[in-house]
Amino acid sequence: MSTAPRTTEEHAPSPSCCPGGGHRPLTDDLTGLLVRRAWEIRASQALASARRQHRPLALLLGDLDRFKAVNDTYGHLAGDAVLRAAADVLRRVGSAVQSSAGEAVCGRYGGHAGDEFLALLPGAGAEEAMAAARLVQQGVREMSVPAPVSRGTTVTITGQTVSLGVAVWDPADPAPGGLSDLLLDSDVALREVKRTGGGRIRLAGAPGAPDPRSAPLLPGPFQAIPPAARPSWLPYGGTHRAVPAGTWWDAVRMPGRTGLLVLDALLRHGDRPPGPVIADLPGETGPGGAAEGGRERSRMYFLIPPRVAERWELPGTRVLGRGSYVVVPDAASVRPPGLHWIVPPAADRRLTSIRALRAALETAKAVEAAEVAEAAEATGGTAPASCA
Repeated sequence: MSTAPRTTEEHAPSPSCCPGGGHRPLTDDLTGLLVRRAWEIRASQALASARRQHRPLALLLGDLDRFKAVNDTYGHLAGDAVLRAAADVLRRVGSAVQSSAGEAVCGRYGGHAGDEFLALLPGAGAEEAMAAARLVQQGVREMSVPAPVSRGTTVTITGQTVSLGVAVWDPADPAPGGLSDLLLDSDVALREVKRTGGGRIRLAGAPGAPDPRSAPLLPGPFQAIPPAARPSWLPYGGTHRAVPAGTWWDAVRMPGRTGLLVLDALLRHGDRPPGPVIADLPGETGPGGAAEGGRERSRMYFLIPPRVAERWELPGTRVLGRGSYVVVPDAASVRPPGLHWIVPPAADRRLTSIRALRAALETAKAVEAAEVAEAAEATGGTAPASCA
């Protein structure tokens, strides 16, 4: 019989036991994933087994991007539906990548209201762990989650993204550490991803930026577009499906003719608004309006997540409402002062329906036509064609 000392991790109690001798639930009621304590016990057992077998082990720590926006926009029942769908993705990936070293150990990390989760992958090295992380990322991105927003009303939430930190326990490492070190390394990697805008994967200890192959399929803030055709915004997400309102546009102020063309194109795309739009209507003054050269103009604003603005270092960002979103001025504008008042949310300004958007478009067209006619009269020339 071996008399070699056993580690505390090998003495880990059964997941159904608690220190007081009673019993605690093993899984989270909402997602079905292991609760934090049960996950730690099983993860410790898996790590002890990896030590004995001299095999690697990897940890994925994930955080759903913009999850607060789902709760704030559609309610907590919708948020719960998204969490359940993400947990299903994690379980599917865990089952797909399990090896002879053991089954994946999946758990919920962020507590009752948390949107973070864990997956421990026995036998996985860096390459296998990154491949699994990409499967999780793809699965979350492809989720289509029906969610109730009111009695008799259901929306389908799509386009969710996830940030992932990956850490690998390597038995060949002179100081591989324990479970707490693995958690810390993956958390540091996750924080780095979130700091740079989210939606990517980072391997702990790897030099450079997060894995470029994990980049979400989104355009850059100012990609190459002919200057004459370039609008003052680009779509964040590249789709007009029903998504958490306010999270899919880095587009903001749309001045002049370009703005009218853009708004008109959006309305022609389908029967859903592109997200919350706030109108700076003609005739308003003070914080709700903006004037240039004594002439008030109509403007449109789109709301975007603060992390996107921070990641792209967009100029002049300011907090709107409770700070869930920011509004960014048109970076391409050369007219002073360059920064404009943010229109506060109000019943007569928040445009959340196609009817309201069309009304705003007609108002903007009328203002544009009047300005063109006024300019033509002042110069004695012929007015250029207005936006139809």
